[in-house]
Formats: sequence, C-alpha cells, structure tokens
Amino acid sequence: QLPSYLEDRRNNLSARFSTFMDDLQTRMLHATQTINDLTGYSAIEAIKRRNTELEAAHAAAQERLRTARHTYKALTSHRASTQREVTTLLARKDTWSPPDLERFTTLYRADHELEAQVANASAELTEAEADESRVGAELNAGILKRYHEEQIWSDGIRRQSTWGTWGLMGVNVLLFLVLQFVAEPWRRARLVKGVAEREQAVMDEVRRELGEVKAALEAKEESHIEEPVLEPTIGAMDELLARPWQQAVSDPELIKAAARDLVSDRRIDLRMRDVCFIALQGAAAGAALVGSLVFAFLRESR
Repeated sequence: QLPSYLEDRRNNLSARFSTFMDDLQTRMLHATQTINDLTGYSAIEAIKRRNTELEAAHAAAQERLRTARHTYKALTSHRASTQREVTTLLARKDTWSPPDLERFTTLYRADHELEAQVANASAELTEAEADESRVGAELNAGILKRYHEEQIWSDGIRRQSTWGTWGLMGVNVLLFLVLQFVAEPWRRARLVKGVAEREQAVMDEVRRELGEVKAALEAKEESHIEEPVLEPTIGAMDELLARPWQQAVSDPELIKAAARDLVSDRRIDLRMRDVCFIALQGAAAGAALVGSLVFAFLRESR
C-alpha cells in the first residue's frame, strides 16, 4: 500500500474519531443540562453565572475606586501646595516684582482650575464608593442566595434519595413475598407433580411386568395342571397376583409362608422354562418391593 493511502486512511480515522468525541461531548452536555433541569439545578447555575459577573463588576468597581482615590489625593495635594504658595506670595504682596505678579496670576488661575478638578474628583470618588458598595452588596446577596438555594436543592435530593431507597426496599420485599408465597409453592407443586408422574410411570411398569408374569404363570398352570408339585406354589402365586401389589407386599403372613417354602426341604421337579418363569416372578416381586420403598421414601420426604 502506498504511503499516501495510509496517510489518507489515518486522516479519515482521526477525523471520524474527532467527530465521535465532539458528538459524545455534546450529548453529555445535553444530558447534564437535562438532569439539571429535572432536578432544579439550572436556576442555581444561573445564580452562579450572575455571581461570576458580579465578581468581575466588583473587581472593576474596586479598581475604579482606587483610581478615584489616588486622583483625588493627588489633586488635593497639588491644590494644597498651590494654596500654600499663593499664601506665601500674598504675605509679601508689598514687595512684588513683575515676575511675582505673573506667578500669582498663574497660581490663582491654577487654583481655580484645581478647585473644579478636586470637586469632580470628589464626585467621582463618591460615585465610585457608592458603586463599589452596591456591587459588593449584590455580590454578597448573590452568594447567600446561592448558598440558600443549594441547601434547599441538596435537601430535596436527599429526600428523593430517601424515597428512592424506601422504594427499592419495597420492591425487594415485594419480590421476596412473591417468591415465597407464589413462585416457591408453584415450583414445589411442579416438582411434586413431576415426581408423582415418574412414580406413576414406575408403578405402571411394575404392574405391567406383574401382569406379564401372572399371564405366563396362568398359561403354565393351565398346561400343567396335572402336576401336583407346583400346585402350592401356583396357588400361592394366584393368591399373590389376585391381590393388589400394595396389599401383597404388606401382608406379613403371605411373605412368611413364601419364605418358609423357599428354605424348606421339599423336592420339586421343574423344567428350564419353569425355572425362567420363577426367576421372572422373583424379579417382578423385587421390582414391586423396590417401588414400594421408593414411594414410601418420597412420601416421607415431602
């Protein structure tokens, strides 16, 4: 890339950055002015500008007063020296020479002019003193007014801040109440409903498996009804399956009879298919037992 292209690109970026900063500064000033208008600080800004103008006017009035005093003192001193010289000439009036007469005439004319200048300087000094006193009084009044208005403004801001703090506290309390009495019960009910649905699904699956085992055992009983060895087991199973699974699990006598039969010395003759059916029966019973324990645990945890 050519150096001129890079230079043009750098200039464009610099110009865009300058424009962005100018716009940002303008927006910040507008935002500050808007905030001052909303909070009532614009009137205080006007008082501050007026006090700045009064400070400049007071400085000018003091400078004018110093100049008037210096001029008045200089003219008064000059007139006093002139009057002393005139008095000296008048004291030896009988011995005047022509130069003395001319000097007296000049001094008399100068004294008349100095009298007018002293009068003007005195008036200027009086006016300068009055103007300096007036501007100083206005400046003091402006400073006091600014202090008073700023105190009122700061008190209002503090009151608004206090009300804002109370408002935020109220919002927090409202959110806490909503969470405790609306959102939390809804979440708890939804959680319980989900657990109940999952529990119902497990129970349905257990019932389905028990139904399949029952159907298989009934089919086996119909096909092998002549075998006396399996009659007690099949009869006990029929009695077990005839009841709801909750009652079957909660019947201690039936569970004890089944347990004694399992550890007895009774000999039976079974085929492999019968063994598979019995294994499925045991698995279904175990699933039912586990499901009942899970259900009881969930009910107690609520």
